[in-house]
Amino acid sequence: MRQYKEYIKDDPNFKKLFENAAMIVGHVYETAYCINKLTKEEFCIFEFLEDPSCSIVGENNDWCLIGGNVLILKTLVDNTLRLVGDFKQIFDLKYIDAYTAQILTDPWSENSEIWQISFDVNKFTQPLTLSKIRDFKEYFDKPYSENIKW
Repeated sequence: MRQYKEYIKDDPNFKKLFENAAMIVGHVYETAYCINKLTKEEFCIFEFLEDPSCSIVGENNDWCLIGGNVLILKTLVDNTLRLVGDFKQIFDLKYIDAYTAQILTDPWSENSEIWQISFDVNKFTQPLTLSKIRDFKEYFDKPYSENIKW
């Protein structure tokens, strides 16, 4: 039996990564969850090797990206889970438009990069496109900071 009320978001260890009017994405330790606030549906998305660090949901609430030691795309239209690229240590995600986002890998690594992902949740043969925007060296060898300008 759960030691908290009825929803995973009520677990005292639940950490919110993203929230909009309809969805909440968060995690309890290494396990990421998505909660539909309108239908009260909650589901486990993925178990990371470390706590996930960031998440965004599309403006139509039909996809979710979660970053951590890897990058996961969950499309809610077809309930598909995809490991995206071979990214390691995702630090942050930035919403660009309804089906485009940017990815920032560990800013303190000498291999830090900014990538862009575009996808079509209705196209099954080639659902996503990845393109490198640039290397990101601005924070290499600098002290840790919660706020990274990119």
